[in-house]
Amino acid sequence: MLKAARLSRFLLLLVGIVLIPALLTNTISTAFSLDPSSAMAADSQIANSEGQCTSSSHSQSFGGIVTVAPLEVLCSDITSFGGTVDILGQVRGNILAVGSAIIVDGGVIGNITQFGGSVTFHTGSYVHGNVNLYGSSVNQKTAFQVDGTFDDHSKTSWLFGFSDFNFPVWFLFLMIPLGLLSTRLFPEHVVFVSATVKHKMRRSLLIGLLTALLAPVLLIVLFALIISIPLALIVMLALLAAWILGTIAISWMLGEQILRALTSSPHSRYLQVVVGMIALAVLISLPFIGWLVSLGTGFVGIGAVLLSRFGTRLYTRPKQPLPISLRL
Repeated sequence: MLKAARLSRFLLLLVGIVLIPALLTNTISTAFSLDPSSAMAADSQIANSEGQCTSSSHSQSFGGIVTVAPLEVLCSDITSFGGTVDILGQVRGNILAVGSAIIVDGGVIGNITQFGGSVTFHTGSYVHGNVNLYGSSVNQKTAFQVDGTFDDHSKTSWLFGFSDFNFPVWFLFLMIPLGLLSTRLFPEHVVFVSATVKHKMRRSLLIGLLTALLAPVLLIVLFALIISIPLALIVMLALLAAWILGTIAISWMLGEQILRALTSSPHSRYLQVVVGMIALAVLISLPFIGWLVSLGTGFVGIGAVLLSRFGTRLYTRPKQPLPISLRL
């Protein structure tokens, strides 16, 4: 009973940690995304554009699909995390997307800010505002119109022609705060997951692969039954929390190994997490093999989290003792 209660509290805290950056990012984007000149220009274009607003609800999506119909005029901001934004009509507001796919077939009067994912512009599409992309891929079908600036911040020139090296700024932007907060609130959970990765990596990889294969089928069944949609959302949040916790544990372990190789002096767990996150981001951004590193890390991390029951127990006895300060 004690372990079950502790696991439920841990999951609630971890889900809260996942949602807090989303709300903060959306608030910061809404407050600072438009400078005074662009805001005045957008207001003027909204006032002079044809058609009235057909919807004004604030749209937020976590892994879902936001669709603006062909005749719809959405006067609201759109925030999407790990989902799809399909714009067939017109959006009068700013779009913030993280790890999402944006498809612009209509128009946007506002700014588009995207971390990771992809953005596609179709024939006749337009953006009356600025487009800022960080580690995103651009699919341009035909000519499209952007009245403001179009900045792809991930496109940098590197020596010896490595122009395909796209550093995932969005990954560090989200994961470093999550990693520091997780190691502060429940370091023993992260240590138990890290120990599972270190000593049972092949089994963790197998469990992660099976989860990746079975989870979509389970979610489709739960969504099809309609009445079990809340359960499907809980499963999605649990999988997201497992991926985050697994990535943090692997980054901690990686950072510990790097710092140990560089110097023999002890380092704080926060520095280890930051160094590990940066190293993992570099590996993910490598051309040709980056996607393999990303998938492997995700599968192993999720598998280790499930084997350790979200870090609430040691799956196997470690060969070396855990740090004294982190023992239960």
